[in-house]
Amino acid sequence: MASSILKNSQEQPELKYLYCDSCNSLLPASGLFCVKCDPPKGPILVPEGELTFPQAMLRIALLTLLFLIIAVFKLDINMMEVLPINQGETQIKVADDEKFKIIFRVNVVLANIRNLPNIKTSKKIDRIPMGTQVKVNRVEGDWSKIKYSLEPNGNLKTGWIATRLLDSEIK
Repeated sequence: MASSILKNSQEQPELKYLYCDSCNSLLPASGLFCVKCDPPKGPILVPEGELTFPQAMLRIALLTLLFLIIAVFKLDINMMEVLPINQGETQIKVADDEKFKIIFRVNVVLANIRNLPNIKTSKKIDRIPMGTQVKVNRVEGDWSKIKYSLEPNGNLKTGWIATRLLDSEIK
């Protein structure tokens, strides 16, 4: 409204009285705002220190997420065990008269064979190429104890390999 008052006074210098743009009534001597219309209302301010509802909900959600992340790390929770990712896996019963054999093959270009089932304290004892057929004797955690031969009809060697480096096939 103040800009319109200045505009009116600059455009028509012969007028010595100013009028309100809203109600067209005569403005008082100060000329700032109309007594009938009152001054314009500014934006509604949130009192300092108070939160709006969306701000409060956002803060609650972030604190909950932070709590869950800290709990997972502090309690050493394995999320793969908690979340049901592989729900489609089921045990299949096979008739006794049919003979099935599970064959394991290496699925990487070169796989390291180790003397112990871990990376930190074990030593590499051999490397086997992709597609090499192996026999799994037992599984401990993420490791499989295998028997393998690099040559056809050669001597069988024993070692440990990470289970994720093996693919299985039923014949």
